[in-house]
Amino acid sequence: MAEKIFMINIPGIGLRKIPKIKVFRGFTLAEVLITLVIIGVIAAMTIPTLINKTNNQEYVSRLVKTYSTLSQGLNSIWQNNGVAPGDYEFLNSVDIIDELAKVISVQKQCDTVNACLGVSLANTYKFLDNTKATGMTDGKTLITSDGQLYTYSDATSKFYGISAEDKDNAMGRFMIDVNGSKGPNKIGIDTYIFYLIRGKGVIPSGIESNSNCARNKYGQDCTGKVLREKAINY
Repeated sequence: MAEKIFMINIPGIGLRKIPKIKVFRGFTLAEVLITLVIIGVIAAMTIPTLINKTNNQEYVSRLVKTYSTLSQGLNSIWQNNGVAPGDYEFLNSVDIIDELAKVISVQKQCDTVNACLGVSLANTYKFLDNTKATGMTDGKTLITSDGQLYTYSDATSKFYGISAEDKDNAMGRFMIDVNGSKGPNKIGIDTYIFYLIRGKGVIPSGIESNSNCARNKYGQDCTGKVLREKAINY
């Protein structure tokens, strides 16, 4: 900004100063372009982080809801079949996915993940370290009305982050994708594991330990950590 003083000759009065005029200099095109580049660099650095944080908060909220849905679903299954709550021997004699489909709102039910999504579990899902989720047992599957995917296997091996006693009393395993096929379809991010334990009901993987919950590991025992901390901190 620069200031200029002008003089004017007024007849009968003589030279007089006129009010100062402030002259403002605008930005050059080069300055505007440099500013836009800086803004673009900052946006490129911060926006993905903000989006990731928002998505993670959504995954956590959905996981909390899932835990509640599973627990309430078991009670409803017992009530619908006229058996006492905690009758786990009864649960051994029924198809858990079929029974859950009767007590929660479902848009689709299939014999496998492949049948529901059109792609195999191993080719669709990844572990936390980005390797393919090979070895994860497929099973009967349902997709809830809000897009969550539940698959259940009665396989009683490969347990993560639970006690030896719970392993001995395990009846089956849920793998639940809290936002369905939207992605990233990654264990420990939008996909979590629960176990059906005789005498306890549904418990999250990693309720005892989370040694496998790290970005360079598979992440099957992250469920307990996320529920406990209400955040994805890894």
